[in-house]
Amino acid sequence: MKETCFAVLMSILLCSYLGHGDTVVSEHFLRGQEVMIDSGNRNMGPKHLFGDVLYAWDMNYHGGKLTKNEWRRVEHLLVADEHNELGLMVLSRDRNGDLFVLNRFWTGEKLHSLIKIPHADSIAAVMDKSKWESFDLKQVPENITMGNNFVFTSDSSILVAGMLKEATNHALFEINYRNQRISPLDYWPDAGPTDNWNKHLYYDKNCVLLGNDKGKFLYQNGWVPMAFIFSIDGIHTDILNELYPYTPTPTPPGKRLACCANNDRIYVLFRDSNYKGAKIDKYDENDPWIYGNKIEVFDWDGVKQQVIHIDNYGQNVMLSEDGKTLYLVSDYSENIPNTFIYSYDISSLEDNQMIDSVEMYRISRANAEKNLARYGWKVRSVKEGDRMVDFVLYDYDDKPHHLNEFLGRGKYTVLDFSAIGCGPCQKARPYLEKFYKRYKDRFEMITISYDQLSEWKKKPVGEVSWHEWNDHNLARDIIKKYDVKGFPTFIIIDSNGKILSKSLTLKNFSEALKRILPAGEVDKVMDF
Repeated sequence: MKETCFAVLMSILLCSYLGHGDTVVSEHFLRGQEVMIDSGNRNMGPKHLFGDVLYAWDMNYHGGKLTKNEWRRVEHLLVADEHNELGLMVLSRDRNGDLFVLNRFWTGEKLHSLIKIPHADSIAAVMDKSKWESFDLKQVPENITMGNNFVFTSDSSILVAGMLKEATNHALFEINYRNQRISPLDYWPDAGPTDNWNKHLYYDKNCVLLGNDKGKFLYQNGWVPMAFIFSIDGIHTDILNELYPYTPTPTPPGKRLACCANNDRIYVLFRDSNYKGAKIDKYDENDPWIYGNKIEVFDWDGVKQQVIHIDNYGQNVMLSEDGKTLYLVSDYSENIPNTFIYSYDISSLEDNQMIDSVEMYRISRANAEKNLARYGWKVRSVKEGDRMVDFVLYDYDDKPHHLNEFLGRGKYTVLDFSAIGCGPCQKARPYLEKFYKRYKDRFEMITISYDQLSEWKKKPVGEVSWHEWNDHNLARDIIKKYDVKGFPTFIIIDSNGKILSKSLTLKNFSEALKRILPAGEVDKVMDF
């Protein structure tokens, strides 16, 4: 009798009033199992799980079968190339299980094609290019897409986060890929920035779209903890349930979401900690990567069903095809030089009731410390020999660009950190112009401005033929990550993204070039 009463009491204590309306949801604590990754771990970017094949991006997409215990990877499964057979790729899967690749030109402003690859769960099928089917999208009006994925609204249309350049007051649009017709939806929220361009960045950059086979969709913001369920009727979007309403913040908050879903459930990883497992309240530009270990589970009506606490901190979650395994993964992060994946059995959550909250917190923090040592987590700047770090910057027309967009084309990339008020920077320009005109078939050059946007935009200082970009934030994050000590600083990156040299002053840059070009030729160009 005492044991029965104690069990009832514990059941009451283990449940929390966390749902919408009068819903009482149970909390659970799960221990994970590490998924072994063959060929050595790598610092990989966005990951997509289609069937039991996991795709991970590292300038190209690698793929392989994923189980609870192992991910056996096939290198360079989808390879980007300068001929735009595959360029800037965004992956998704349709309701029949086929893989689709939305292929953009390297500039990111025009769509190239949508490639259909039958049977996304088969490595052999993906590698057999004779089975690929391509839908030309080059006649679609210019647009800017910045979401991490897309979803299907019909057998011939996909839903994308972005805006048309000729009609900027929307955050979502449909593409009928069979007839190259594009239809902006009417979703354009009042909240957030007031000007269209910054609102587009706020709502579309790194966002995620999910859907089920009952005509419901989920939008998850990539910048703030915001998510809602919606449906579509023509071009009208009907917001059905705000799982996490928009909350205005003066600066980027120290919280993010990551979502995955199947036809029945939506799983939301609530990210509110740093890589050591310590809670954070606001965004820290010196430590920008945000992690979590609490997952809230909803149905597609937006009713909270469960809360799952897991014993490791990660950045993203994925769900197996049968809905029985939840995967916690690390996405792109300079703090983590190695990728990790943990699997969690969610087939019988009632058998995994949450243990004491203090013990749960102790275990998760202990695992964070273990991973800190095991995976080499640390905040550091990149150095010679490291892989370059990508950032988004903007040209004089406010068009977005990536630092890494010239990789894989057989050319070197030179980053030139400069400022309008820097005398040596301006004196270097004639020599840089001469160098670039002579070697632009082998080098791309990007001047990164350390200037207030208003000053930078008045007029470019000197007419140059290479790229001049600004991040609208005095290049603070880029300068810290590349450990720039003064101006001008020149960084040479090879075609594969490896940092070959970092030079302060034009003279040192000239010497670094002699590791690549004949010394006599360099001296003729740099005749200062």
